[in-house]
Amino acid sequence: MSIKPTPRIAAAARTRLAGAAAQIRHSMLMIEERRPGDAEPELSRKVQVYQARTGLSIEEADRKVAKPESGAERIWGKTVDFVDVAFFERGRRAARAVARIITTDGAAVGTGFLISPHLLMTNNHVIGSTQDAAGLLAEFDYERDINGVMLQATRFAFDTKACFLTNDQDNLDYTVLALGRRVTGTKELASFGYIPVSSARNKHQLGDFVNILQHPDGRPKEAVVRENQLVARTGTTLAYVADTEPGASGSPVCNVLWALVALHHWGSPHRELTDESGKEIAKTVNEGIRASSIYTDMSTLRSTLDPSAQSMIDEALRVGLEALPQSSVGETLAGESAMRDAGSAASVSVAKDGTATWSIPLTVSVKLGGLLSPIPETASAALASGPAIQPAGAEARLELDPDYSDRSGYDPRFLGVRIDLPKLSRAQQVIAAKNTEADGGANPYELKYHHFSVIMNGKRRLAFLSAVNIDGSTSKDFDRSSGVISDPMADGDDSEASELWFPEHRIKDSQQTPRDFYEGQTTFDADGNPILDKRRGGHRNRMFQKGHLTRRQDPLWGNDDDLIRYANADTFHVTNCAPQVGFFNMGVGKRPGSEAAAKPHPGGNLYWRALEEYVLSNARTDRQRVSVFTGPLFDDENDFPWDRGRSDMRGFLAPRKFWKLVLRVDGGALQATALVADQSPLIDVLPEAIRRGEALPAPLPYDKVKQYHCSIAELERITGFEFGTKIAEADTYSSRGQRREVSTLDELLQSRRSRRPAKQAAKKVAKKAAKKAKKR
Repeated sequence: MSIKPTPRIAAAARTRLAGAAAQIRHSMLMIEERRPGDAEPELSRKVQVYQARTGLSIEEADRKVAKPESGAERIWGKTVDFVDVAFFERGRRAARAVARIITTDGAAVGTGFLISPHLLMTNNHVIGSTQDAAGLLAEFDYERDINGVMLQATRFAFDTKACFLTNDQDNLDYTVLALGRRVTGTKELASFGYIPVSSARNKHQLGDFVNILQHPDGRPKEAVVRENQLVARTGTTLAYVADTEPGASGSPVCNVLWALVALHHWGSPHRELTDESGKEIAKTVNEGIRASSIYTDMSTLRSTLDPSAQSMIDEALRVGLEALPQSSVGETLAGESAMRDAGSAASVSVAKDGTATWSIPLTVSVKLGGLLSPIPETASAALASGPAIQPAGAEARLELDPDYSDRSGYDPRFLGVRIDLPKLSRAQQVIAAKNTEADGGANPYELKYHHFSVIMNGKRRLAFLSAVNIDGSTSKDFDRSSGVISDPMADGDDSEASELWFPEHRIKDSQQTPRDFYEGQTTFDADGNPILDKRRGGHRNRMFQKGHLTRRQDPLWGNDDDLIRYANADTFHVTNCAPQVGFFNMGVGKRPGSEAAAKPHPGGNLYWRALEEYVLSNARTDRQRVSVFTGPLFDDENDFPWDRGRSDMRGFLAPRKFWKLVLRVDGGALQATALVADQSPLIDVLPEAIRRGEALPAPLPYDKVKQYHCSIAELERITGFEFGTKIAEADTYSSRGQRREVSTLDELLQSRRSRRPAKQAAKKVAKKAAKKAKKR
């Protein structure tokens, strides 16, 4: 509990600023040249920000941003000192929601602000635990009126039993907690309004002015207006510079519409800041936690709370779909509803035809898995006191895009030749999960994500298939521990059973696996002894992991950093995973040429993840476009029973085999390569098999895992799908029979299609299709 950031936070912030030095220099140069709009490198963000502030269609906004002389300079540019007069009224409204955090004897600790009718937000380093909150109060109206006279303050106690949520990571550093009884004063909590937390990406761009409402050093409420300008953006933070003293911990950082863009948590004169000539720049650099990152983390951690507290977080997330400060009771703002409709409520884009412009909050409000529930009349159910709730490692870095209508999904024209998703048989359509939000005329079974799509087998609660487009020329890596996007590096994936995964709200819960289904597995070593240290590789290799179908790195491409972060999070939907034994699922994660890469894996190079790494690495090296279909092979007679004794999962079967189809264009010709792999030898030494007497403790039989190159005709037979004649004609399989065991990945994916076998395969596919048509 401190009014000042901890040394740990300060050190981490300085490290982030050092890494963003190039961004900062560029932004400040553009600001100095009175071209602040050019500080923002992402065109898509500039268009969305412009659209949000004008209410234009996305097409018109795109045109005006591309040609600033047509109007964009009114939003940023030479006239940056001009703002709408409503700016002051909106600012006054926002200021009402800001409170001073004090001890019971009146000593100042920091600043906080209401984010919903019941919850206040501040920094974790201001209030880090329920014990901290017990001795603190939120003091509203500690400020002067227009005559300079101090208002009568109203104080509220905190009610951590109703709700307390915090994250002490240095790049999140926030706490959300409920307010309780009024201690002094006469005003009701509802009279102060609130400043919602939104995940919208149209609230800021580099070069923007931001405004801070605060109680610096415990003084009466003050506003730093149009003094700070955004100069850098990292995965979870924003940096902004000013000539003034640093902001106060826990203060809201707002844009020109007074929508929240960040939670202030650190600031300091930054002597390391220099211009291109090395000359020191006398500026105070501030850092705030991005509102979108906090929104995502709140939606992630809500499930750790009891139902009553979850309801309060849900309410805050729901009102967060409105990006502007909300008026207190009885207070209105002229033109408020029209302005909100014109661009400040959601993170989606206006349709090209100009319709359905800002009705998205009604859609987005169900994007949290359908778990939002109303605030109960009494929200005082006990929440056990204890240590702060902290996410595990990378979980807090997952930034889930709340707008599911904006996901492009798999692109059938990605390779320059149209390759549609495979067709399901009639029997498969009966058990396929239907997307409850599919547009009219769209595939009713397709769940679109960023750069990939999934079709679910609702009966088996696993995907029929996942289909992804990979652009090797713009492929990026996402550091799961830091949130940094970089050029391609090695993947350091660890056990995926501990990751946070998101449920899919567009299909029924009964058609997907619960995200906690894989937790708490017990494993045994080769001698039959329990592996107590779950960090050991032996434990991970002998358990079912949530194996990604579309690999986490595959859809991470393009030049929009936010989209890359969203694509990364999308791969963590439960629809995109299937139970895979640790060894089968895990990859080496070694950079070519590194010392680690020189060490052989006990299973050689033919484990499933090795193939996935090989496909992505080659796409990157050759700057090639690749599309990949993948999924489990369902065999209700022979798949492994694995309901884990849960009544809600009774009859669940873990697939023994998986298939993959790699599509690429080589020399102007489409190439299609199919692979099947069997994890049965590994399943047979799982703890469940040992307990049931089906197997004895033994070393993992790496050498028995087999992978096969098969024909497209064979893949159609075993999957039940119709892939179409284009894929059949592009088949690289040219051996006798329908499949052959492969010994190296080069042998598999460097094969080329043979014209004659391809034609023969195409004829077989055509005959098969004709027979099916007659039956129908």
